[in-house]
Amino acid sequence: MSNTRSQYARWKSIVSILSRGGKVTAERLAMELDVSIRTIQRDLDALRDDYQAPIAFDTSKRTLFIEETEWQLRPLRLTESELFHLVIAAGMAGQFRGTPIAAGLSNLFRKLETVLIEPIDLDPELIADRVSFHGGHPRPIHTEIWRTLVGGLRNSQVLRIAYQAAGYPKPTTMEVEPLHLACRMGDWYLLARREGFTDTRTYALSRVHKAEIMRRHFPLQPADAHDSAQKSFARFVAQKGKTIRAKVRFTAESAEWIREREWHPEQVITEHRDGGLTIALPIDGDKEALAWVLGWGAQAKVVGPKWLKERVREEVRAMARL
Repeated sequence: MSNTRSQYARWKSIVSILSRGGKVTAERLAMELDVSIRTIQRDLDALRDDYQAPIAFDTSKRTLFIEETEWQLRPLRLTESELFHLVIAAGMAGQFRGTPIAAGLSNLFRKLETVLIEPIDLDPELIADRVSFHGGHPRPIHTEIWRTLVGGLRNSQVLRIAYQAAGYPKPTTMEVEPLHLACRMGDWYLLARREGFTDTRTYALSRVHKAEIMRRHFPLQPADAHDSAQKSFARFVAQKGKTIRAKVRFTAESAEWIREREWHPEQVITEHRDGGLTIALPIDGDKEALAWVLGWGAQAKVVGPKWLKERVREEVRAMARL
């Protein structure tokens, strides 16, 4: 029997074997289900603890058995609505090709087929025709690098990475403390503290050429990195002291688009009589601020800071010369 079958399906087999009676040991279960004895022991503990299975051991006969012969493992039930949402989640994850997420969800669907109490007719292709996702064009990530970074993050271990920052001709090897993994605007980023620095920095996973987990552990403060990721304006979390307090005035034609979105948790909007508005908010870095303002064209006017107004003027003039 294949040891790749789902955990729940293996539990069903264990209960079935125990219900038939006869001498049953952990060794026999391991042999029949083609897994290790340690896996069977974990399965038995999970059945007792999570499902209150009345599994006992008869010391005189040296056999495992179920004390209540009518006891059954509760089946997994999914409503059609829940399955619909699961299929939609698979479609969302499909945007992130280049990471193991899509493959992991496919494996999850295969496992669900073995544990559902009864089949539910819901054609994923039909949903694909009626629900779509447009998250941009994410940059690919090597599967092994993804797994290494996630492993270091999960176990709070220092990572040694070869990272090629934008504008640099070759990668730089560095050691970082991984704090948070974030998907922003279709791409994946690692928030980490680089060795020798105290602030949190953002590393694009697609720019990591090599990664290995070091033996050293570090104290984790997940709330700090999570808060930084949630409060970042666009792709990047600003380095300490690099956040810009921008103030931009929008015309009445574009004000509707500004009002209907929360651009930042700390944004402040001031309404004007002509239907326009001014929004003040922190933006992480000058490049993010410049790109956002220019994206609105003549609908946006920078109120401050003064240097950002000058940068916008210079950029518009350069565009006009082209």
